[in-house]
Amino acid sequence: MRGAHCLSKLFKNVFIAWLSCTFVFSIVAALTYVHQKETAKSNLTTVASRIVSDINKEFAVVDDTLKHAIHLSSNCDPEGLQYMRRLVFENPGMSEIGIVDSKGKLVCNSFGQLTPPVNTSAPIKKPGLRYYGPVITDYLELPAFVLARTRDDGYEVNVLIPAHWLKSMLDISAHHNTDFAALVDNSTGVPIFLNGKYALPIRQKLFPSANSRAVEALFDDGKVKFAYVAAIPSLPQMSLIIAKNDEQLVSLGWLWLILWSVFYGVSWVGLTLLLISYDKRQLSSKTQILRALANDELFNVYQPLVNSEIKSIVGVEVLIRWHHPLEGVLGPAYFVPEAERDGTILDISIAQVENAVRDLTDILEAQPGFKVSFNVNGLLLGSKRYIDALLAAKCQISSLTIELTERDVLTQAQTKTVLTELKRAGIEIAIDDFGTGYSGLQYLQSFPIDLLKIDQSFVASIGLDTLQSPVLSAVIDMAEKLDKKLIAEGVETQAQASYLKSRGVNIHQGWLYFKALELPQLQCEVGKALGDNRVA
Repeated sequence: MRGAHCLSKLFKNVFIAWLSCTFVFSIVAALTYVHQKETAKSNLTTVASRIVSDINKEFAVVDDTLKHAIHLSSNCDPEGLQYMRRLVFENPGMSEIGIVDSKGKLVCNSFGQLTPPVNTSAPIKKPGLRYYGPVITDYLELPAFVLARTRDDGYEVNVLIPAHWLKSMLDISAHHNTDFAALVDNSTGVPIFLNGKYALPIRQKLFPSANSRAVEALFDDGKVKFAYVAAIPSLPQMSLIIAKNDEQLVSLGWLWLILWSVFYGVSWVGLTLLLISYDKRQLSSKTQILRALANDELFNVYQPLVNSEIKSIVGVEVLIRWHHPLEGVLGPAYFVPEAERDGTILDISIAQVENAVRDLTDILEAQPGFKVSFNVNGLLLGSKRYIDALLAAKCQISSLTIELTERDVLTQAQTKTVLTELKRAGIEIAIDDFGTGYSGLQYLQSFPIDLLKIDQSFVASIGLDTLQSPVLSAVIDMAEKLDKKLIAEGVETQAQASYLKSRGVNIHQGWLYFKALELPQLQCEVGKALGDNRVA
């Protein structure tokens, strides 16, 4: 049965570790995917912007050349020819400069005068830079792209740009998995120069495009793509479009996947081992406390309650200590929080009550009204075993008190029934550290509270001008009006004791009188007060 339980715990830890790692890694993977995708989009946009910038620079140079060549003579005089040839020489992107008359005849170019003239298209009577082509050049018989301007006299000056130069600008081989890049007519979207397989979105119209824009949509080749479109500033009739398949935006290599899988596996195993270690530590803590109970290593100390009028011990608050075999005497702060987490606080508290009954037998016989107070929390009040232990102790301790904290108990509605039962059995109910929690007047009236213990922070404010000073007076006044008994905690000076006595608070607890005492010391002090040896 024990083996099956351990196996079940192991499976639970493995499952929790798997679930946690899967959740965290899924979020990290999703964020990584989104980041890489956005980075890939940004990179593609940067590539497109760089291509547009490079083409625009060359087109701007050409446009500037055409503006300067606007006054060239169509007679191909030596001065004009020299000027055209110098421009071609200085601009590697140009292969030829030509002049077309108003009837569409190429009469002169940078190679010389054409006789007879070559028939071409008549110049468009429209200002500004324009393009046409690609065309096959007459002299070199190679494809070229034409940029032209119409002069005021109706003649056209044009420049031929080698097609291979523009195609080289669209080279996408260096940009992994880019689907296509194209220079297109901005009004129709028809590609002029293209690298890759051209496609357009099905449900979105890209052209004409006045401004640069990005689009992610289903294209007419059946694939979802991310595309970036930008017009060429110096030639707005032309745009660049560059696109990449959506599935190619994030490309995970085998090495990355292997590393990710190894990291996931290591995290899973590591978290599993951490959970197993935590369980062992919890089990170890619980085992140590149960062993300490079995070996009587836990023992009570007693904080005396002193009647300040007669300077006599009239009761005690029962506290717990652990005589650890290795670390010596440990206060409750070292083991009670852990005990509350693993559930052994119930065993500790029951043992504390039983030990107090055994320790105080002689004192109770000598002083039947001797008050014995235990600290209780909501978990203990919900345990039938602990309630039975208190009721059994009540048979030996006529003045038994339990101290509750405002924060832990008074907000629990089910507590009222238990407190009423204990009150009916003659057990006194006290609120510990009163004033530091959030119990209101309605709680004091609705819960069967007999006694309020004034928190030491209010006692410490006596004689000082602090914000807590008026609170102490208000607490004392409220207790008097509600007919609640008072005990002052943390009394350390005679001035504090005198003030409390003047306000009718006569039962004190604090280092002015005693620190927490072990049983022999308590028996001695009580014996002194009684003036005999019955409790020696």
